[in-house]
Amino acid sequence: MSLLLSLFLTISCCLEPPQSEVPENGTYIYEVTFAEWDGKTMGDEIIVVLKDGHITLKVSENSNAVWMGANPGDIIEEGTLRIHQSGQWIISNDDKDIYLEEIGGCTGGPTIISFENRTIEIC
Repeated sequence: MSLLLSLFLTISCCLEPPQSEVPENGTYIYEVTFAEWDGKTMGDEIIVVLKDGHITLKVSENSNAVWMGANPGDIIEEGTLRIHQSGQWIISNDDKDIYLEEIGGCTGGPTIISFENRTIEIC
């Protein structure tokens, strides 16, 4: 019996925890992580607007994108929040995106959002 309990606890602690639920409707500041730099950040932030399963990403006043000619408040991306088959939340514009092999970062697939870490992964 104790062997089964030990095995269960070992497996449970090593599994990746599931992503949390979507936060309430509202406006949030998230950090930008860069896939090409193994998820590192340069302290860049992005405005995340959530409303009834729809998400809009906007340029923040403190965003590095401002240096590249973007204006605060410009929309970078928007779409529907969906859970990918991997268990990660994605910003999607097609129901079939949840089945794509590659998502996030520099794949050309849907953007990954982490509610636990308050991050958006871009390339």
